[in-house]
Amino acid sequence: MIISVSGENGHDGDAVTPLEAAFAERACAQHAGTDVFVEGVNLALLGRVEQLRIRPTNASGTVDDDGPHEVRLEAADDGPRTGCTCPEGSAGSFCRHAVAVALVATGSAGLADDDEDGVDEDETIEESSLFADDPVHAAMRVFLSRVPRAELVETLLDAADENEAVADALWEATVAWHGRQHGAAPST
Repeated sequence: MIISVSGENGHDGDAVTPLEAAFAERACAQHAGTDVFVEGVNLALLGRVEQLRIRPTNASGTVDDDGPHEVRLEAADDGPRTGCTCPEGSAGSFCRHAVAVALVATGSAGLADDDEDGVDEDETIEESSLFADDPVHAAMRVFLSRVPRAELVETLLDAADENEAVADALWEATVAWHGRQHGAAPST
């Protein structure tokens, strides 16, 4: 079964499968939540999805994330369904592994071979892939959200030592934070 999508000017656009319609990026982001979605994007960008099997209404694959996790996706009549062997997925949540399989199976999140800038000429920025413009930024966001605090502090201080603009931005943020904490900015 193929679903035809009508374009802005009334002409038929590209045909999409029920799987692609049910697991579009924005739908995945809504079902999973921002943090889980970004973690799934990271897994997809890192190439952790393996043994991918795609059909018009379902897909399955294995995600290597501290061990293999088996994922199933289905475009059901009552909406998208997911299943995963991880604790979150087994409990019925739309986990990061399901997001990763969905993004790879549908060619989303900058993983498809689109134009160099990730946006077609007739496509607006809002319609483009959520992470196609900067998949590196998405991967760094996941890293920064998961790295231990002490390691993050050292990474930022090392970056400040290497780059004056980073040092200036970090100092401005430090001054602003101290001002909020103590009601006055520290002297320079």
